[in-house]
Amino acid sequence: MKIAILANIRKEGARTVLPLFLNILRKESIDIILDESIKHVLDDSFEYAPVPDLFSGADMIISFGGDGSILYTARVSEEFEIPILGVNFGKVGFLAEISPEEISTIPQKLKSGNYEILERTALQAEFLGKKYFALNDVVLDRSADTRILGLTVTVGRSYAGEFSADGLIISTPTGSTAHSMAAGGPLVMPECDVTIVTPICPHSLTIRPMIINGCEEIRIGVIEGTARMAVDGQSFVQVPTGSEVIIRHSKHPVRIARFRDKTYFDILHTRLNWGVSFKLKNA
Repeated sequence: MKIAILANIRKEGARTVLPLFLNILRKESIDIILDESIKHVLDDSFEYAPVPDLFSGADMIISFGGDGSILYTARVSEEFEIPILGVNFGKVGFLAEISPEEISTIPQKLKSGNYEILERTALQAEFLGKKYFALNDVVLDRSADTRILGLTVTVGRSYAGEFSADGLIISTPTGSTAHSMAAGGPLVMPECDVTIVTPICPHSLTIRPMIINGCEEIRIGVIEGTARMAVDGQSFVQVPTGSEVIIRHSKHPVRIARFRDKTYFDILHTRLNWGVSFKLKNA
């Protein structure tokens, strides 16, 4: 087995834990290749490569950081479709599920096959001929513009409507626990083949989040104001009045590795306290 490793060494504790983890992998005779951007915090005894050469021949990618690190890893490894396992040094950790305290268990679980691969739907946003990849969401908001946005939504060949709002979130099921949830959108199990459309502060009580068949293309038109498009909160593009953004499911799903002793609802319970009885918890 060959593992490619990326790490956000700005995260507290990552610089300390990463060398320990690399030594564990070496003892288990697992081949390692590391992102060359972290070479300065390690030594020359490891193999390094730049992105995307890092992923050539790799069987697994391990990402040290938070969910943002997973989003970055998914984007730069998009065409390779290599499973990604996240070690969480962030605040929440819906995607980077493994805690630093669990790193000693990772090699044996990988070697024994005690994990599952979940295919997560991703989005492709197209604007002015350029394509953007998103695992969580594509957000159009008013950014620094103080004016409300006028937006149109077309689903497939059907005109869905026009409304005024602070913006719109187009989310995958994976992203349903991110910005979409904060804006009142539903939680959707990751294996569902759907797209979630969640308005941000709409100026109408009749505008509510929608769940749309994943095979449908969604067109967002900006008819009033200047929008900012944020792709997974990492790429930002100005979308002026009269422009249109086209969003569809990407042909490259993101493959997330998860150990079999954790379920989707375990993550909701521990990260959000979703479905947890506070009365029993505090008894």
